[in-house]
Amino acid sequence: MTLKAKAAIMTSPNKDLEIIQYPLPSVERGCILVKITCCTICGSDVHSWTGRRSAPTPIILGHEIVGKVVELGEGVIHDSGDRPLKIGDRITWTIMDNCGKCYYCRQKGLMMKCRHLKKYGHDSCEEPPHFIGGFAEYCYITPGTCVIKIPDVLTDEEVAPANCALATVVAGWEAAEVKPFENVLIQGAGALGFYAAALAKHYGCQRIIVTDILDHRLDFIKAFGASDVLNVSRMSDENIIQAVHDITGGFGVDCAMEVAGIADLIPLGLKCLRTGGRYVEIGNSAPGAHFTYDACDIVWRRLTLKGVHNYDARHLQAAVDLLAATRAIFPFKDIVTHRVSLENITEGMRMAKSGEAIRVAVLP
Repeated sequence: MTLKAKAAIMTSPNKDLEIIQYPLPSVERGCILVKITCCTICGSDVHSWTGRRSAPTPIILGHEIVGKVVELGEGVIHDSGDRPLKIGDRITWTIMDNCGKCYYCRQKGLMMKCRHLKKYGHDSCEEPPHFIGGFAEYCYITPGTCVIKIPDVLTDEEVAPANCALATVVAGWEAAEVKPFENVLIQGAGALGFYAAALAKHYGCQRIIVTDILDHRLDFIKAFGASDVLNVSRMSDENIIQAVHDITGGFGVDCAMEVAGIADLIPLGLKCLRTGGRYVEIGNSAPGAHFTYDACDIVWRRLTLKGVHNYDARHLQAAVDLLAATRAIFPFKDIVTHRVSLENITEGMRMAKSGEAIRVAVLP
C-alpha cells in the first residue's frame, strides 16, 4: 500500500489553499525524505498567493523549512558541512537545487541563478515527487540541494526564517562589503530588517539606523542592535535625509540596505549615502518595482548599487552559525509571532499579508 501525506495546495491566486493528499515518493540515490516540523511564511509566499508575482499552479508554497530526516537515499552520508547525517536528524536546506555544472554554477559562482534551477516552494507540484514545498507534511530533497544539520541548541522556529530571510541578508551585507565601525541604514523593520540589524551589530557597525512606519516594529528592532530608529510616516524625504546625515556627522551612511519591498525607497536610500557609499537592494522581488533616479548623482558621488536575490550555501551556513553564536544576545526566538496548523494555512497567509505578524509558523 502506497503511503500518502497532506499538502496545502494553491490552485490559483487569492483562493483558499486546499488540503490534498499525494503519495510519498520512493527515495532515490542522493535524495532525502524529510518530515517537516516547521515552515515559516515568507513575503514572497504572500506575493505568489496574492498574484503579485506569477507562480505555476498547482503549487506547494513555502521555502523557509525545517524538518527531520525520515529516509536517506543511497550515497547520502553527510550534510554540506561534512557533518554525518542519520535518520532523525533535524536539517534545513537551500531554497534551490542547482546543477553545479552550468555557466553560472561553475564559472560565475551564482548557484542561485543556475540554468537548470529548481526552487522549493516555487515550482509546480503537479508531477511526482509532488512534495517540493514547505506547506506540507513532507518534503523531498533532491541531490543538487545543500543540506545543513541544525545544532541542538537551536529551535525549529529560530532556524526556519533563517533559511531565506537571514541567509539573504548575509548575502546582502557581503555584497555591500560592510566593515567594522561603518554606519549603515536599514530601510524596513520586518524580519529581514531584524536580521540585518543583528548582523550589522555582530559585524561591529557603529550607527545602525532603521526606518519604518510602525512604532512597535521600530521598538522591537532595538533589541537586534539598532542604535537609531526613525518613524518616517510623517517625515518628508528631505527631513529623513537630513536626519541620517545628522546622525552620521554630516556625511551619510557607508552602506544602506532596502528590505521593505518599496521601490520608492531606493532614491531616498541613495541620497542617504555618503560619497563613495554602497547600496544593496533586496526587498523588491516582484516585477513592476520601478524607480527614477539621476544617474549623474551616482557618477559624481561614486555610488555603488547592487541587487541581491537569494543566496549561496555558505550564506545559509553562516546564518545558522550566527543564530547559534548569538541567540543569547538577540531575541531570534521572538521573530515567529503567530502559529497555525496546516489545515489553517489560509488564515496564516492572511495574517502574514496583513502585516500583523512578523513571521507566521506553519506547524504540520
